[in-house]
Amino acid sequence: MTTKLLAPGGNLEMAVGVLERGADAVYVGARGWSRRTENYEMSSKDIKTLAQYASVHNKEVRVAFNTIASSTEFPLMLKTIEEFNSYGIEGVIMTDPGAMSLIRDRFPDLEIHASAGANIINENDIKFYRAAGATCIVAPCNITMDEIKFIQDDLNLKLEIFLHSNNCFTYLGKCTMSSYIKQDWHIENGKNRFFGSPNRGGHCNRICQIAWESGESSVKMTNDAFLLLNTIPVALRNGVSYLKVQGREYGNSLIFDMISFYREVIDKCKNGENDLSGYLFKLNELSKRRDVERDMRTAGLLKIAKSNSEIKRIEI
Repeated sequence: MTTKLLAPGGNLEMAVGVLERGADAVYVGARGWSRRTENYEMSSKDIKTLAQYASVHNKEVRVAFNTIASSTEFPLMLKTIEEFNSYGIEGVIMTDPGAMSLIRDRFPDLEIHASAGANIINENDIKFYRAAGATCIVAPCNITMDEIKFIQDDLNLKLEIFLHSNNCFTYLGKCTMSSYIKQDWHIENGKNRFFGSPNRGGHCNRICQIAWESGESSVKMTNDAFLLLNTIPVALRNGVSYLKVQGREYGNSLIFDMISFYREVIDKCKNGENDLSGYLFKLNELSKRRDVERDMRTAGLLKIAKSNSEIKRIEI
């Protein structure tokens, strides 16, 4: 089985750029339907342009529909996916099992990735989402090599693992912390965008990164980012289907360099090279750049969160 490098596309330039730099596939967010704000989602027009480009260059496009749709939104979701399917996308990323089942029935040829937000952590979870229609499981960030082999061999499902993401302290699809700070929403073209929840069309405000008081001291909950390296040759040997770089919200330059880096490493490993020590310096440099961008974004989100919190206290 061929292992594919799956890269983020937070905008059309990023999406095309990662494919040019060696990604086999790119995932983007459908406007209003993915776990990001509209700043990091793409319009139907841009997704069509991307799908046309990818087809010409023998690349693949995945579109994230990993929010939870209400009953009234299902017709719009179906219409939107039907439109994207006509463009030639190869798959969708989803969280809700009801939505997966519907899409599997209506679009049997589409690959369905069960999102990290589905919080799949054990064998029964996997069987449940497979029955719902998932063809690929997005593994938790702390998956072990034994678990990878078990899923590939015994459960016979495609597997997607993160090369770059973050170790959130909680299960991504079940965290409601942002809702306590921001509760704005509006309906746009039939889609309800609830800004207080990534699961309903908003984004994570990283409330966990505010200093929480514990007695006389303050603590922060764990939300560490990582870049993997030595996992790559093991993943290739075990037939992992997708190696994924997370980061639609990062700058294009950083993501381009990360994809170029991982393309080189993966190709080396495919050619039998298992000693990756020569890549550690560059990996650390990328990590430093990532940390700067991530810290700046987190600081901005926390500033907004604190501002909203002060307003709520005044209103009370």
